[in-house]
Amino acid sequence: MTFPQFAYKNITRNLRAYLAFYLSSSFAVMIFFMFAMFIFHPALETGYMNNIAKKGMVFAEWVIFVFSILFVLYSVSAFLKTRKSEFGILTIQGASPKQLRLLITLENVFIGLASIVTGIIGGTVLAKLFFTAGSYIVEMEPLELYFPLKALGITIGVFLPLFVLISQFTLFIIHSEEVVSLLKGSVKPKREPKSSIPFSILGMMFLGGGFGLALFAGIDIGSAVIITVCTVIGTYLFYSQLSVWVLKLLKRNKKFYRKGTNLLWISDLMYRVKDNARLFFIVSIVSAVAFTATGTLATYKSMFTTEDSLYEMEFLSYSSNKDENEQLTYIQQQFEQKNIDYEQSKFKVIETGQGSSNYPVLVLSYKDGIKILPELKTSKLEEGKGVYFGQTEREGYTVLQDNTTDLQLNNQQMSIKLQSIEQPLLSLHDVLVVDENTFNLLKQGNELVTFYAFQFANSKENLDISQKIHDHIVGETYNPDARYSSKAIEYYQTVQLPSLSLFIGLFIGIIFFLAAGSFLYFRLFTDLYEERKKYKSLAKIGLSEKEMVKNANIQMAILFFLPFLLAIVETGFALQVLQREGGFSNVFQSGVITILGFLGLQLLYFIVIRSSYIKNLKEYVYR
Repeated sequence: MTFPQFAYKNITRNLRAYLAFYLSSSFAVMIFFMFAMFIFHPALETGYMNNIAKKGMVFAEWVIFVFSILFVLYSVSAFLKTRKSEFGILTIQGASPKQLRLLITLENVFIGLASIVTGIIGGTVLAKLFFTAGSYIVEMEPLELYFPLKALGITIGVFLPLFVLISQFTLFIIHSEEVVSLLKGSVKPKREPKSSIPFSILGMMFLGGGFGLALFAGIDIGSAVIITVCTVIGTYLFYSQLSVWVLKLLKRNKKFYRKGTNLLWISDLMYRVKDNARLFFIVSIVSAVAFTATGTLATYKSMFTTEDSLYEMEFLSYSSNKDENEQLTYIQQQFEQKNIDYEQSKFKVIETGQGSSNYPVLVLSYKDGIKILPELKTSKLEEGKGVYFGQTEREGYTVLQDNTTDLQLNNQQMSIKLQSIEQPLLSLHDVLVVDENTFNLLKQGNELVTFYAFQFANSKENLDISQKIHDHIVGETYNPDARYSSKAIEYYQTVQLPSLSLFIGLFIGIIFFLAAGSFLYFRLFTDLYEERKKYKSLAKIGLSEKEMVKNANIQMAILFFLPFLLAIVETGFALQVLQREGGFSNVFQSGVITILGFLGLQLLYFIVIRSSYIKNLKEYVYR
């Protein structure tokens, strides 16, 4: 038998143990490949929004890859516990370190190749759906399928070396142990788990302190770091000390402890929780990050709405703007280069501050107002009165107070009675239309500002030229002599960019969550050999199949859902901080929807793994 054949048979004989590793790796490869197909799509070579989407996908690729390294590293090392005795036997039989290295490398290459092939096939099959969903959510032009040569190359070039390098790390762990230790494998007597009451109380204090600060403390960088550190330390102590202490308290309750199979699952759980403290800690933290990030992105997207401005582009030029003619010419040239038919309007307006907040408002004469909105003709303005177009509240200042708004002039205030208040008219500022006499009075001592308005079709599809004009007029930061606004840019900032963030974050969150579930799967099947022998011995002294299944179900449910529940609690406090400090009004609604979605995935994962686990126990114990 050759070494490749030997490696292949090792995999097929331990197929159940390798299955989660293979499927999870395939899923990671599939997501990576689909993102790569998106990144290298020919349609994304040009266009401002396309470039932003491409950069976002590149960021997601790196996140997926870094997490894949940690995931593959853990999953490969998880098999060592069940295979140490095998390596010890091979060493005694004369296998050299070089041969062991070749064997493990071949095994990882075989699994890696299978994962890469499956992931690429799955990614190709689902690519059209992925493109359609991405284009719909981000509201881009639909992307067509293409032959992804670059995506294929980078996926294979990234993941194949990853599996090989991880196998070398595994060899380092094996070579650091003595042959006797390898032969014993996992068959080593375990000491009774111990918990420290001071550390248990400390864990409660850290968790309570972190949650308390999240509820009541003002949030800045320092307090955010303190909350994070307290929560992380408290979570670890919860699993390593506090949970063992609670189980010991249950054990001391003789009436409860000796009832039914409680004795079995409490005793077993004490060992499992103590042994897997680091695993549960990682699962809780990863799940909490996935829940919080996804819920936050969903909330961020839902809280933004676009105000429907009357014009597609708005350009406000002050008297100090010496480049007004050049800027106006640049705008017109951009339209001509794209063969866009447009209408240009020009108005002289007054910019004043409003009330105590000094929020800018543009004052238009009635004569110019009816040019913008002909329906104003039906409501002739009386002297000293105006029609207000804008929001009723700005930064805590109420615009409409006793049907009056105060205009802040150079060194004086003027009160204008409002005849009516309407929906916003422009994107740049709120608008107040007044009668001619009032407008002429306001002109005294106030400079007139030139307002240009542009109307054309399909403004959302012309983000490129809108961004070019914005950069030319406003610059990278701020231009005190001019203002510019565009429907395309507003739509990009309030709809497309949050949608892109949600789309990318959702996939990353799902990968994190599935990886957390896979960690639990690996741990369960790593301990399966010992569990089968234990239940086999218990069956000989009278443990029924029903009792075995009940006991295994309780243990599995606690292992799967205890980290999940703690992650929900931590997510709830994180969302509370966002609602209080970030102004997210409906954050809990989005958070609940997000958690329910992940709970559905967790239940499905639990049912599938439970079925396989129980079936394996039954076949061995009661065959």
